[in-house]
Amino acid sequence: MPPPRVLVVDDDVDVRTALRNLLQARGFVVDVAEDGLEAIEILDGRPPPSAIVADLMMPGIVGNELLEYVAARRELAGIPIAIVTGSPQYAPIGLALFRKPVDAEALVEFLRSAIAR
Repeated sequence: MPPPRVLVVDDDVDVRTALRNLLQARGFVVDVAEDGLEAIEILDGRPPPSAIVADLMMPGIVGNELLEYVAARRELAGIPIAIVTGSPQYAPIGLALFRKPVDAEALVEFLRSAIAR
């Protein structure tokens, strides 16, 4: 069975790199996008990821717009999503929320559990 693939979306290069390194070290294959538009291009051009880790406050297509796009696409709608943000007040209710700086172990545990379902 291939390792699970996670799409990480964050405009902060340091956060994006740290999340990619963390998840790769834990056995995930990681795609990264620096904004919502790049994330949509990845989602349209590749098989759906096992999970998405997304920031909310980004230039261009913001995280909430990306979440609306995912929810509207039947093939993407069931993908587990973790919100990683410094602005939790903007997070939609019902999604896993991880405040920056991220509790790495809690994020990995969430992803493993959500992907296993």
